[in-house]
Amino acid sequence: MAVFDDSFDPDLGAACNRLAKWVEALPEGTLIDSASALTEDDLALILRRLYATRHLGPDTRAVGPAPPSTARASVPVTAKS
Repeated sequence: MAVFDDSFDPDLGAACNRLAKWVEALPEGTLIDSASALTEDDLALILRRLYATRHLGPDTRAVGPAPPSTARASVPVTAKS
């Protein structure tokens, strides 16, 4: 896996490097979550695409600086009334 050196968002770069190291240690095709059928291949694909969009030239979609963090949950919460 490629090394993420993300000057726009060092926390994201560090997290991606940790995830890439973990994914590399898994046997190819390992099932990570049976409920969602998430596999090692899925995570490797996500990391490769993220790397490409962050580090390759103008032919790929560039992602700008990380948006400011907010105090709300990152996953939508559905309130039950």
